Amino acid sequence: MHSRGSMLITCVALLVLGPVLALANGFYTPTVGPRASAMGGAFMGLADDYSAVYWNPAGITQIKGMELTVTGQDVISFASRDGFVSYEGYGDAEGLFARAHVGATSEAVNRIAPGVFFYTDAGPLRSVFDKVGIAAYTLMEYGSKWDGDDVLSDDDFLLGDFSDTELVGDMQDYESSIRTYVFSPIVAKEIVPGLSVGLTANIAYSHFTLSDVYMDLSVETIETPSGDEYELDIMPVQVTDDVTGWGYGATAGMLYRATRQVSFGLMFRTAMKIRYEGVSRNVRSDEPDAEYRSDFDVMHPGCLGGGFAYRDFLFDGLTMTGDVQWTAWSTIDTLSRDIVWGAGGGGWTAEERAAFETTEFNWEDTVEVGIGFDYRLGRSLSLNLGYRNSPSPVGDDNYYDFVLPQSSKDVVAAGVSYRQDFWRAAFAIEYHTGDERMIRDTEDITNMNGKHLDDVLIPSLSFTYAF
Repeated sequence: MHSRGSMLITCVALLVLGPVLALANGFYTPTVGPRASAMGGAFMGLADDYSAVYWNPAGITQIKGMELTVTGQDVISFASRDGFVSYEGYGDAEGLFARAHVGATSEAVNRIAPGVFFYTDAGPLRSVFDKVGIAAYTLMEYGSKWDGDDVLSDDDFLLGDFSDTELVGDMQDYESSIRTYVFSPIVAKEIVPGLSVGLTANIAYSHFTLSDVYMDLSVETIETPSGDEYELDIMPVQVTDDVTGWGYGATAGMLYRATRQVSFGLMFRTAMKIRYEGVSRNVRSDEPDAEYRSDFDVMHPGCLGGGFAYRDFLFDGLTMTGDVQWTAWSTIDTLSRDIVWGAGGGGWTAEERAAFETTEFNWEDTVEVGIGFDYRLGRSLSLNLGYRNSPSPVGDDNYYDFVLPQSSKDVVAAGVSYRQDFWRAAFAIEYHTGDERMIRDTEDITNMNGKHLDDVLIPSLSFTYAF
């Protein structure tokens, strides 16, 4: 029973990588550039600064001369859980169960997301491109951390008890960390007056770590004068995962300046497969530590978006932008893993191992909508406001783990930009408020009954120097 349970939670923990690492909600993808962030990510139709490498590569044709930009974001997540877990007996102890209350709030952790961007005129390649550049930035920086004693302790149990309180007190650890960085060379050209096209190559490196706890169940038979009695033992198993991977893709964009005031943009990002390799480790007090090798592919979905920008909207100095982005989550239907099970197959039969090496998903395509405003106060100072609705592709009938929180989010943002002749600075702050998620009457190993909330706060800044 315990070998299967331990391996099961390890496999399921890896499954969560699917929604987590994709280029849309599930986990938070930091918005590239404070100005774009402050405008709700509605930037495809404007794309007039260094962040165009992400939003619409064609936009870099609007950059004059040579520029170097450095950026930084601090991704701070807040999550909470209020509910209960229950563990049901089996076999002769089918009527036995244990139940505990869970009420916890995640710890605030600063997760820094840096970026560097450089653009210049094409020089000897001028006949082919107008602008070339190179960027290295953070595509994903997210995670959560929880105090194990706050999540679940021996005192929280209303019925039943841990069979190893020492392991609970010393080793119970709930934490996740996901970091994905992208290296992107970029080229762009104005092919006819007012119409530009651009292309980037995306080379991604990703590192995922997870510490979670699985409660393994066993039934102890006690002989008494009146007959056998049964007790339900709950054994905590500390599970850790550490995997890294590389992936490759591309982004193409088009920008059309229809008039001095109005422009339109299109962006297409290809699907990108990342090959992850690493180890999973299980620690429990009654058995030797178990370590498994696990390699698998995660396919990021492709996406298509479009937007507009209207300069001097309503009055001089006010620019309004709007974006729509569709992400093809439904095209990702399976996750396949190559697991080195070790001697004895981890306690699984060949059929059970095959079933967990290939997993089907039930995700839906998403459509994100954003709106933004840029108001220039004179020559040097600009103010920005924005809103974005970011639905999650993962429905309530999919696996959920509070260590890897995921929910649809409404994003509100504000920022300020200041410029002089040769330099610019920008600051923005975003707040992602997650939809409350209620989970009731779960019968699988998730035991996530109750209310779940997760919000994100992201301050960001940038500095640009023009040569």
